[in-house]
Amino acid sequence: MIKIGLTGGIATGKSLVSGYFQDENIVVLDADAIYKNLLKTNKVLYNEIKKSFNLKEVDFKALGKIVFSDESQLKKLNKITHPYVIKVFSDQLKRLENQEKIVVLDIPLLYEAKMENFCDKIICVYTDYETQISRLQTRNDFTKEEAKKRIDSQESLSEKCKKSDYVIDNSFDTETTFRQFQKIFKEIKEIANVS
Repeated sequence: MIKIGLTGGIATGKSLVSGYFQDENIVVLDADAIYKNLLKTNKVLYNEIKKSFNLKEVDFKALGKIVFSDESQLKKLNKITHPYVIKVFSDQLKRLENQEKIVVLDIPLLYEAKMENFCDKIICVYTDYETQISRLQTRNDFTKEEAKKRIDSQESLSEKCKKSDYVIDNSFDTETTFRQFQKIFKEIKEIANVS
């Protein structure tokens, strides 16, 4: 089984590329979805976050305000949540081991969480900084300042691109992005020995 890491910055277009893989019937394990599901199903994690951040309930907006205005708080949150998410990934990959030839791990904080060892190849989805800010403002109704804080809380995209095996530049139209995806997917299928 070939494990493909899919990463990038916030609002760069990972979901778009993830969708292309799903259209090809490739299993995608999504870190954000796993995290959100854990908060609903894992009382220990939920209570740990609630207690650590002095919240009456875990509300993403309230939590976001705390962690994206203070780097030490973000580190604290990641330290709490990453082990839980990593455990789910490990369990799911074990389950898929003999069933799938290619699995995609959609992990925005792949490098920050030091999960690159899970992957055989890594794709980074890139877009230029200004486009990223503008997309994030539109998508999440953030001010420019809020958008910048979210983007700057992650490792720089140029660093992520340098460490990755492939880069998809999603600064242009979706057709251009799809063409880049097709070229990479063809290579991955050859590595995985999939026709």
